Amino acid sequence: MAIKQTDTGQIDVFGATHSDHNGWLARLEDAFGTHGQAFAISQLNHVMSVCRDANGKYEAGRINGMIAAIEAARPSNEIEASLAVQMAVTHDLALQALRRAARVDQIPQYDSAGNMATKLLRTYTMQVEALTKLQRGGQQVVKVVHVHPGAQAVVGNVTTGANGAIPSDPGGGRHENFHQPHAKAELPTPSAEPMPEMWSDDAERENVPIASGRR
Repeated sequence: MAIKQTDTGQIDVFGATHSDHNGWLARLEDAFGTHGQAFAISQLNHVMSVCRDANGKYEAGRINGMIAAIEAARPSNEIEASLAVQMAVTHDLALQALRRAARVDQIPQYDSAGNMATKLLRTYTMQVEALTKLQRGGQQVVKVVHVHPGAQAVVGNVTTGANGAIPSDPGGGRHENFHQPHAKAELPTPSAEPMPEMWSDDAERENVPIASGRR
């Protein structure tokens, strides 16, 4: 957009940089994700209010930069556009705080500007995440895990060797089931009936000694 203003910062005319003013308004509506001029103009005024220099004059370069950032977010409605405007303003203020921190030479001033920049940058990240969720529309991500019959699925990370190679076992071979899904094997259920005792061939039918030496 182009701005004509007086020496005191009062705006005489603002609008397109070309003669197609109606086309500029249509593109402005598209940038703010709306079908009416009122909302687009109101949000543009919010952007302009934070883009003034020390003399109170509007900076057209900053304004156009914020409009470009808002358009890049591709808002599809007024709610998303409002969040995109907040993102653009937050980003601009965060950079101002960082510049202020770089100019000061006193530790308290440096800490103050640095802490403010950190808060603004964190807020910006939260705004980006919120806009992403809105535009995704509650889409769910489904993870499919293949499990062999009779096994219990366990989802986890797989550790590979260098360059993604399959690790070898201590005997020098390779794990054949390395690419198989991780699962806990289920042991068969023990039989409820006790195993019969084994008897020796002598007449007294003594128990056969077991490996531990007990009878």
